[in-house]
Amino acid sequence: MNSPERAAVRGIEAPRRPFLVALSLTMLVAAVQWTPRLRPADFRAESLMPARAAAMPFVTPGPVDSAALERQVVARFEHWPLARILFSRTNEREISERIARAIVKEANHLQVEPSLLAGVLLTENAPLDVRARSSQGAIGLMQVMGFHAGEYDCDSDDLLQVEANICHGARVFGHYLKRTGNVRRALLRYNGCVSGTNTPNCRRYPSKVMRNAHQVRRELLQYPPYSLAIDTTAF
Repeated sequence: MNSPERAAVRGIEAPRRPFLVALSLTMLVAAVQWTPRLRPADFRAESLMPARAAAMPFVTPGPVDSAALERQVVARFEHWPLARILFSRTNEREISERIARAIVKEANHLQVEPSLLAGVLLTENAPLDVRARSSQGAIGLMQVMGFHAGEYDCDSDDLLQVEANICHGARVFGHYLKRTGNVRRALLRYNGCVSGTNTPNCRRYPSKVMRNAHQVRRELLQYPPYSLAIDTTAF
């Protein structure tokens, strides 16, 4: 039928395809031009991690300051990571926690890393025998000589007590560290290796301590629930 009404309907038929394509391209260009540009800072690693995990520092690949990372772990988790390490060696939960708490406290007092004091303790007394006595008269966990008892403002002078022994041992080492300004020389003096004749092969003592300290640090930096994404064999 060719009525006027039919002609009017034909006049408003749907637009042709070329017109729709052109319109779509125009709108796409406009959208791109008006979309804000994202800066690199808008892509943060924390946004891709669960909220709890994001609380830990994000570690990027490359050279790392393992001592600084150890301080971060201890600041966040206190003595618990070290207690876990010691427990794996003793299976005595209470003693492990007391030793770890005392080491962290004394490390903070001396402003050294807990792994260093733990390295001394594990070198002196690997079984963590609180009541150990040497043939030279050294006592307890850090094998402190009896004449040091009461010298360093510790809470007790009983060298068979966990906290008192670690306090005395740490402060004896701290005294030598302040006096010499060098960790290895301080360790030699702690071991009584001044002339090299007091203890057989005593010159090897600092290396033994540092090996134990490095092992403790590796384990600290692997403490769950947040293991740090670094190569702990690099230090």
